[in-house]
Amino acid sequence: MAYEFEKLQVTLENGVLTVLLNNPPANALGQPLLRDIEAMLDMAETDDNVRVLVLAGSGDKLFSAGADIGEFAGLQSGTIPKYNGNKIFRRIETFPKIVIAALQGSAFGGGLELSLCCHMRIMSEKAVCGLPEVKLGFMPGWGGTQRLPRIIGSARALEYILSGDFISAKKAHKMGLVNRLAEDDEVISEAQKWAAKLAAGAPVAQREILKAVYDGLIEKEIEKAVVEIEGRGTAALLTTEDFKEGAKAFLEKRKAEFIGK
Repeated sequence: MAYEFEKLQVTLENGVLTVLLNNPPANALGQPLLRDIEAMLDMAETDDNVRVLVLAGSGDKLFSAGADIGEFAGLQSGTIPKYNGNKIFRRIETFPKIVIAALQGSAFGGGLELSLCCHMRIMSEKAVCGLPEVKLGFMPGWGGTQRLPRIIGSARALEYILSGDFISAKKAHKMGLVNRLAEDDEVISEAQKWAAKLAAGAPVAQREILKAVYDGLIEKEIEKAVVEIEGRGTAALLTTEDFKEGAKAFLEKRKAEFIGK
């Protein structure tokens, strides 16, 4: 069974809903794609035929390159986006059905943050991931500063967040950032097999397990951490000269020249 979305390719088979981000060339998480993700979650939550979700990217190079840089100008001028990445990612994290991120390609910035919200992750052996926002004079704004340390530890997370360096698939697996690795052309099929096995489980028990784990580990603090602490930092950076220069340099494909203002 297939579903119609503008920026997603969605199919359902044997209880597994496969969702492909389809916003070429980089599967950037702009407003149209966030809108479709929210609509897809509405559909999946109420459809009893959906047991497990597999979230992947279309194409073989990128899961998602992150936020749509073209929308940064609006943010800098104070425009409030209609579709809030933090709220949508938080909804994935607390979703009552299992969500597996299948990184068939590399994931950067908001793309990696999207995968961090999913309950488990499988990654191509050839892919890399990272949070390079600091290279734009910015910081992760969709939960990266909060979820990555909780998954791999604060010291290791700071190493990558402060430098913006990329993480290889092998390192990501070793440090527990991803559960499994697969050959690049088998990531989605392996995720679907994994999901099919989970889809055969007891859905009510799985729902309560998800709730117990996330209530115990995250619920009491993540809402405040992401919305208040991380949100305060990103809001302060939006108006800096360094962020304006970083975004401009990225679009012009040159090295940014930061002045510390």
